[in-house]
Amino acid sequence: MRIHHIALGVKDLDESIKFYQQCFGFENIRTFTKDGWEGKAVILRLGETELELFHFNEQIGSKDDQMKFNTIGLKHIGIEVDSVDETYQKLKELNVDINLPKDGTTCKKYCFLRDPNGVVIELYESK
Repeated sequence: MRIHHIALGVKDLDESIKFYQQCFGFENIRTFTKDGWEGKAVILRLGETELELFHFNEQIGSKDDQMKFNTIGLKHIGIEVDSVDETYQKLKELNVDINLPKDGTTCKKYCFLRDPNGVVIELYESK
């Protein structure tokens, strides 16, 4: 058993696709829509994990602040990288707003950033 995909609602589909491709190397697998939808979805893949990005003409904003760990719901998406420091530098060069790397408790190093939609992403470097 494994996690197959994570689905996110996004404000701007093209901006979100570009972000995940440039920052993390996700590959665009396919675009689809369904009858009755006023929008579309894209499936991106990184390794064996897929990320579904949904964009609809009528959108409802999130009220949760997932940087607060006592908030119920999805906290963040963790992406394991070979080097948090190197990935941090790459993302800073792409003008991504990212927190400084810190030494971890369950990992060697970690840091947090947000995607263009406010979704929290953790960069995670294993010990």
